[in-house]
Amino acid sequence: MTSSADDVFSVVPRRALPPVVVVWLAGTGVGALWGTSTALGALVGGGLATVFLASTFLLLRVVKHVEPGLSLALALLVYLFKVTVLATAVLVLRDLPGVDGAAAAASAAVCTVAWSAAACVAFRHLRLPVFDLRHGRSGAGS
Repeated sequence: MTSSADDVFSVVPRRALPPVVVVWLAGTGVGALWGTSTALGALVGGGLATVFLASTFLLLRVVKHVEPGLSLALALLVYLFKVTVLATAVLVLRDLPGVDGAAAAASAAVCTVAWSAAACVAFRHLRLPVFDLRHGRSGAGS
């Protein structure tokens, strides 16, 4: 268990990434049973989803000390950028020969579910303080 809320942005990705990589590689292995294009689709789809999900925590770790309004604007801007890149990647993958688009989509979906479950478990095991004892006030901003 962690002892500080400052650890959230490093602990959650560190605990969520290994199960996702296992699911990603297992999906690629299962895809290999159906052929090279299916395995390549599963590899690419899982990789896109994993990078997409992990990059959010990396960004939040960098901007956590910035003014809250600025960090929210930055997070929304980067999210818009990430969604645009992901949509472009999906369009490119759709027409790429040798890559099974259905396998890429399935792998991305399964990796997203695995990431969400692992992140929920990681959040559940964090010990977040209710009161900020250094300032003697509630952590909720009162």
